[in-house]
Amino acid sequence: MKLRSGLMLSGVFAAGLLIGSAAAPVHHAAGQDAPSDSTYQQLSLFGDIFDRVKANYVVNPPSTKLIYDAVNGMLAGLDPHSSYMNQKQYGDMQVETSGQFGGLGLEVTQTKGLLKVISPIDDTPAARAGIKPGDIIVNIDGHSTDGIDLDNAVTEMRGTPGSKITLTLKRNGVDTPVILTLVRQIIQIQDVKDRLFPTPAGAIGYIRLASFDEKADQDIRNAVRDLRKQQGGNNIHGYILDVRDNPGGLLDQAVAVANDFLNSGEIVSTHGRHSDDDQVWYAQPGGDILNRAPLVVMTNEGSASAAEIVTAALQQNQRSLVLGMRTFGKGSVQTIVPIPDNGALRLTTALYYTPSGKSIQDYGVTPDVKVSDTRTPEDQFASLRESDLLHSFNNPSGLTAPPLASALPLPAVAKTIPDKPPQGWPALDLTKPSTDFQLQMALKLVAAMSAPGDKAASN
Repeated sequence: MKLRSGLMLSGVFAAGLLIGSAAAPVHHAAGQDAPSDSTYQQLSLFGDIFDRVKANYVVNPPSTKLIYDAVNGMLAGLDPHSSYMNQKQYGDMQVETSGQFGGLGLEVTQTKGLLKVISPIDDTPAARAGIKPGDIIVNIDGHSTDGIDLDNAVTEMRGTPGSKITLTLKRNGVDTPVILTLVRQIIQIQDVKDRLFPTPAGAIGYIRLASFDEKADQDIRNAVRDLRKQQGGNNIHGYILDVRDNPGGLLDQAVAVANDFLNSGEIVSTHGRHSDDDQVWYAQPGGDILNRAPLVVMTNEGSASAAEIVTAALQQNQRSLVLGMRTFGKGSVQTIVPIPDNGALRLTTALYYTPSGKSIQDYGVTPDVKVSDTRTPEDQFASLRESDLLHSFNNPSGLTAPPLASALPLPAVAKTIPDKPPQGWPALDLTKPSTDFQLQMALKLVAAMSAPGDKAASN
């Protein structure tokens, strides 16, 4: 599943680690902390440097570019997730979170400077053109992709539905370049996929959640209904929720998805600079759409933000076990502040805390059963975490919170699950679940679990 850490032309956007809402709790800024004389002096310094650059730089740079770069430099110096979006970037973000956009229907990543296809999405221009997993995109409209920034590559391949784009591919086993001209279309994002797996304990429902766009909650509910329909009304022993390489998304969707599996208990709280902006979300009675069936959440280093909220809420409320690797550790909330006619500000305004009263900033969520998808996890680039990012927050001290019940007990079979694939395990092929070691171990774990009792389910 490491490959899915790349940007998805079909779903996850460049601000994938964003979690927040469009509301802007910035009312405190007015009338407080008036600028001091030293602040005005520094602003004068900025103006002086701006004038000198405009007058003496080797070329005459556009004033808009200088201001844009200065604003982004100011925000980038705060933390990794605050930034300014111009009107186009803001528009793209709004489209992406709505669940559809103009593009090709490709999932791509960047490996050793190469733009590599993970897979085309069914019934999209990419799939119909015959693009295959593993293809290397070497040119986009005649421009080389060697060393291209992944965000820029994604931007170039997106565009107005009906417009044409030419890709040049290098394909394994083919000596000559593969040149394809495609027509962009509206791509309907399928962030949730489901499948039934037969086991000796009974059928197990698998639900893959790729990101938290505005349809995540409804898509989860639809997936559960679909699995029950596939099972023909017969009992489903348990479920797996796969949030590996899920970079997050919308906070309200994280709360709603967690509530889909809980009957009570705190889900998450947010605490910012101003106490009157603090909020706490709780699960609603009768929210568990699985009726307390056994549940395992799968995570890895790419599970971030909203995915971590859901994972921690289910783990700490004794609703699920967690299998996989420690998560990314993004514990901050970004608020989108629209700026009329000038895009929007993405600003970190709060940190979120799990039901234990602790922040996962830098730390992440630790799985109950550690399982890597590779024999050499230390060599994987995806082990990059929030704490490795420039200007990331240190983990704050925990809040006072009521003690939680003890963790959900592990079945005896957990002791037999290896922490990495055995020698000779086949290479991961996302179209072949039998090659997915973490998934196979999750199936083994949930098959050995029994439904939590009333007491555990209500804690």
